Amino acid sequence: MLRAFFTSLFIIAWTFTFSVLAILSHLISPRGGIYLLFAQIWAKAIFWVGGIKAQRTVSPLIDVEKNYLYLSNHESLTDILALYATLPQKVVMVAKRSLLILPVFSWGMWMAGFVFINRKNRVAAYRSMEKAGQRLRRGRSVVVFPEGTRGDGGELLPFKRGGFVLAQAARIPVVPVGIHGTRAVLPRDRFCVFPGRIAICVGEPIPPPAAGEPLTKFMETVRTEVVRLRQEARQLAQSSANSA
Repeated sequence: MLRAFFTSLFIIAWTFTFSVLAILSHLISPRGGIYLLFAQIWAKAIFWVGGIKAQRTVSPLIDVEKNYLYLSNHESLTDILALYATLPQKVVMVAKRSLLILPVFSWGMWMAGFVFINRKNRVAAYRSMEKAGQRLRRGRSVVVFPEGTRGDGGELLPFKRGGFVLAQAARIPVVPVGIHGTRAVLPRDRFCVFPGRIAICVGEPIPPPAAGEPLTKFMETVRTEVVRLRQEARQLAQSSANSA
């Protein structure tokens, strides 16, 4: 418990320091490329200090020279760390608007091209997804949590249509992602981050339907893949623990 407490204090201090450096990096990298590199270092450092061991599998069909819309399950704030530490590309995220209250940290996110969404306002949320589409068209990969909020670790929450509409409009393949273990590392409504094992499985790109075609089947296909990949991630984490 003591280690978890000090890890949490380190995260706060490290995040503030990282955020200042990331903001300054925009002077030489206006598109946020250096910021996103810092984000990967930031996440890996927190995992190392916190005793969090991450395993991953990535589909060989992922082409890092292309851009994708990553759709992942969401169980903990640690999911953000997990994705930055393990995804094969630099990505920006569609994040909830309430994160804008965090000084310094949110400024860097905004400058790097993150999209903040107000889920309580459908018109504003639609405009935010349009901004995310612009990021995709400019060659930046984007992460969306289609459940819209953190789940309880059980069955996935219903997927919202926004990310799928975005993929169809931008003609960008969707990459399903399954994450396991992050809820145990940082339980909901808790301050402390605990040591543990997490796993991330990145699936194959799935092309969206043509403009005007129904999204129902596409959404069901992606959801089925996320469920499968989350189970695969669970097995990966367990096998890693058994072999340790």
